[in-house]
Amino acid sequence: MPFRRQHITAEERVALGCACVLFAGRYGLITDLARTHGVSRRFLYRLRDRARAALERGLGPGRPGRPRRAAVVRRAAADRRAAERAVLVLHRVAHASVRGIRACLAEILRVERSVGWIQGVVAEAAARAGALRPVPPGPLTGLADEIYAGRRPALAVVDHASGLVVALEPAGAASETAWGCLLLDLAGRGVRLAGLTADGAHGLAAGARSGGVGEPKADHWHALRDLGRVAKRLEGQAYRALGAAEHAARAARGRRRVGRPLKAPADPAGAARAADEAIARADGVGTVRGWVTEAVRPVDARTGRVRAAAEVAAELGAAAGLLRELGGHAADAAGPLERRAAGLAAYLDDLAAALAGPRAVLGEATVTFLAWAWCHRRALGLADAAEAWPADPAAARTAWAALAGAVRGSGMVENLNSALAFERATRRGLPPTALALAAAYRNHQRFARGRRAGSTPLELAGVDSPDWLEALGYGPPPTPEPANSRPDRAETVTILAA
Repeated sequence: MPFRRQHITAEERVALGCACVLFAGRYGLITDLARTHGVSRRFLYRLRDRARAALERGLGPGRPGRPRRAAVVRRAAADRRAAERAVLVLHRVAHASVRGIRACLAEILRVERSVGWIQGVVAEAAARAGALRPVPPGPLTGLADEIYAGRRPALAVVDHASGLVVALEPAGAASETAWGCLLLDLAGRGVRLAGLTADGAHGLAAGARSGGVGEPKADHWHALRDLGRVAKRLEGQAYRALGAAEHAARAARGRRRVGRPLKAPADPAGAARAADEAIARADGVGTVRGWVTEAVRPVDARTGRVRAAAEVAAELGAAAGLLRELGGHAADAAGPLERRAAGLAAYLDDLAAALAGPRAVLGEATVTFLAWAWCHRRALGLADAAEAWPADPAAARTAWAALAGAVRGSGMVENLNSALAFERATRRGLPPTALALAAAYRNHQRFARGRRAGSTPLELAGVDSPDWLEALGYGPPPTPEPANSRPDRAETVTILAA
């Protein structure tokens, strides 16, 4: 039965093995070492062979390329906090269902949890997310919209500058009462809305008036989209009428297809007149659409003149009159454009108030020049307003900031609508828990690109922004237990499943 020699330590074994290798061939070496340490010559010969093999294996030339090292899999401590964090990440980021989360916990963390436990974690996190009601220090420029899941709306209010979601709540109906109560609740929390921009929803407009926000400004994108749809419809009608006129002309000339006569209307001249009218109507709507698109812009790009609200409203009214004269579907677009004219031009009043300071300091001509330079800043290679007017950099930057801050659309709230589209489809609706967690997750996430890249909506709004799971009270991820591996082993693969 083998046994270890107790009177020889590991350090002495290393020294003996190296001495036998280094001084191999010296007469009497093995005999002297065996007599000195009280061991046999056979023991020293075996120790020499083992030392030589270990040195050759450790110091000899290795295989070319990157060394292959065994993967060390470290399994995270599957405690309650890790499981709860995993549930929320899978629910919010992966949009997994409750049963899908249960399967992922079993496969990744080797933790068995019931469906009811997972639903309880989601409900608790949603309640904590609902309690996170950020109150920015300054006034916000709100963008409002109604996000529908089936026939059930969710009322959303987003800040234009920062993208902060200040309200995202389900409602029974998008009525004046629902919107009014939501806006009054925001005011009670201390959220100040300097203005509100939205589409032409009647319930939203009535709720904004009753909630003390005033008449919301009309979003330009929706108005231009509706006008573009009319133009596209009329263009299709013009092409069909043109095809019918060509068909009638071929039939009138007596051209036949193989086997049967060509069927066509009895009046080729009438078909030609109908085609001309359809083409004229489509071209007229396209021209008016171009005028409207140019009229709603804050600055005339050719002259740099900042438009006034009354002027733009009058131009939109004239455009509506031209649409009404064209008739057909063009006349159907005239009414909505005429009703929205005042709302589409209302943002220019805020722009005029923001430019009052630079106009008092620089004068109207200089502000006009700065507005022209702002329109062509990319072509001119201007990155700062001070480059356009170095005589007074502060006033020039104020003018450019006012032009850039003119709110003409509701892009941030529409972006939120798009972000919720996938979740709305996977969950077959937008339950209150999903809305609360979506608002908390979005407010704490950093923008990946654009002029807001690297910042969270909370930071841009002037509010502290921790990690979203820490903000919900779930703390940092737990430290994994040390794996049973050599501590000096480098370049190993670590897999954390939390």
